[in-house]
Amino acid sequence: MKVSILVNAYNEERYLKEALDSALAQTFGDFELVVLDDQSTDRTPEIVKEYTDPRVRYVRPAQRLGLVGGRNELLRQSRGEYLTYLDADDIYLPTKVEEEVLFLEQHPDCAAAYCDLGYFFDGDPGRLYRHRYEFYSGPDVFPNLLEKMFITNTAVMFRRRVYEEIGGYRSEMGIVEDWDYFLRMAYVGYQIVFLEKDLVRYRLRWDSHTNFARQQEIKESAVKIFEDLRSRMPEEDRARYHIDRWVADRKEAYAVTLAAAGEGRKARAMLKEAATYVGFLKRAAIVTLSFLPGSLAGTLVEWAWDWKKKNLFIPI
Repeated sequence: MKVSILVNAYNEERYLKEALDSALAQTFGDFELVVLDDQSTDRTPEIVKEYTDPRVRYVRPAQRLGLVGGRNELLRQSRGEYLTYLDADDIYLPTKVEEEVLFLEQHPDCAAAYCDLGYFFDGDPGRLYRHRYEFYSGPDVFPNLLEKMFITNTAVMFRRRVYEEIGGYRSEMGIVEDWDYFLRMAYVGYQIVFLEKDLVRYRLRWDSHTNFARQQEIKESAVKIFEDLRSRMPEEDRARYHIDRWVADRKEAYAVTLAAAGEGRKARAMLKEAATYVGFLKRAAIVTLSFLPGSLAGTLVEWAWDWKKKNLFIPI
């Protein structure tokens, strides 16, 4: 088996068929399509079971695993030499698997490849957007991953040996499991390469895990990931990568979400931990926010977050 396409689905009846059809329409045929139904209560099981293609394998755990647990179970269930995820609401373009397999076959020194992708807002698939982020390859991946997460799970294919050597995703790091995984991968020296080819359609949903309602959980997860990374770095690497500054950056962002949730005291305590690296005006703004009524602080931060998210993308 050359490739395992791994799909983690929980109550995805609205989108799942389109995702699975895009996988089965790949020009590269030597793959298994493993669909983990994480105790769905909608028509997800019936949709998967309608497929008679022998490459489709249905897995339903005995209990709900959640996003991170589901990803790890899919890794354990996989048989392919190359592993790639397809989120249940996203779409592969027909040559996605073929292009990434071909690149990895031709570049045995590379551990992973990730492609470009077009974003569309749910309900408006005809209008495509590009992310404003830049993409990086090789030694540029790790230092730029410290600043922001620019690798999307659905866009990546990596070798099985990566999973065998560094293990799966870590649930104790919270819900930003992919950022943690790619940071770990890049830090230990695995080569990750960007393919300048548009091979995926990524659906932007306001009800997804990136929704504002989960930003506090996401920012807390980022703090855990970066503190853990710092704890595992020798002093020379901490200085080389300015890791204390990046930890402070994550804490500053977490402080904002705490203030937005009406947890002013916790917000100020978190900001104090990051204060050395946060400018005076930013500190003053966050402290002011932390003293506002929770509903007002939350409204202001959510408005800013919505504006920022919408302006991360430019029309194609």
